[in-house]
Amino acid sequence: MIRVESLTLTRGERQILGPLSFVLGQAGWLSVVGANGAGKSTLLRLMAGLDAPSGGDVKLRDQPVTGMAPLNRAQYVGYLAQSSATSFPFTVEEYVSLGLVPHDEKTFNHRNVMDSVIESLTLGALRKRKVIGLSGGEFQRVRLARVLAQVWFEPDQRVLILDEPLTSLDLKIQDQVIGLLEQLVKDGLTLIDATHQFVSMPVHDQTVLLLGERGSQVGFGRPSEVLTPSALRTAFSLESDSPTLQRVFATRHG
Repeated sequence: MIRVESLTLTRGERQILGPLSFVLGQAGWLSVVGANGAGKSTLLRLMAGLDAPSGGDVKLRDQPVTGMAPLNRAQYVGYLAQSSATSFPFTVEEYVSLGLVPHDEKTFNHRNVMDSVIESLTLGALRKRKVIGLSGGEFQRVRLARVLAQVWFEPDQRVLILDEPLTSLDLKIQDQVIGLLEQLVKDGLTLIDATHQFVSMPVHDQTVLLLGERGSQVGFGRPSEVLTPSALRTAFSLESDSPTLQRVFATRHG
């Protein structure tokens, strides 16, 4: 469903990302893993069609995403940035409804979708609250609800791109969100996320892209094949006796 072909990004003489090449099929879950500054957020913006690459392509159903009209792209691709703020006094309901703007209400019942998403993220008690008065964790759940509403219709036709989606969420809510995302993937959604929390991420039918220095492609495949001690040392510039590396593998395999 998504094909990345020889993708690169440079700024001046500096390489920011790539070259990257991989294919992600429908109902796949791709987690992009790498150190700070490795280009995870940059890659997600390129895959969402928000920025143009210096070379190569990101194709959705054989069509370059940057060549799609913004409204048409928003009907198929939902994107959640790493952080966001709003100064507008939206209620939670109003904010979540922004995710439905690309979709024709004559075709899909907006109210039913909004109710389902709000219930799935246990936001019912907050739906009339102003988002500017919410805690960081509450607002992150509302942001997730907005982008989930965008892809809730026929998930087998949609792509969801999330940059650090578990930020500010407590452990119980993290489990809830992961479970919801797993179910959407089972229903056919194609999911791409960037994460630092790869120790606890689900591994069922999941694919990992490991980025190294200057956005180089260290590995692509199943977590057990990609997240090896050697690859992680390369990607994160760790010493062979790194206590952090030892803790990671004690947690994943203990």
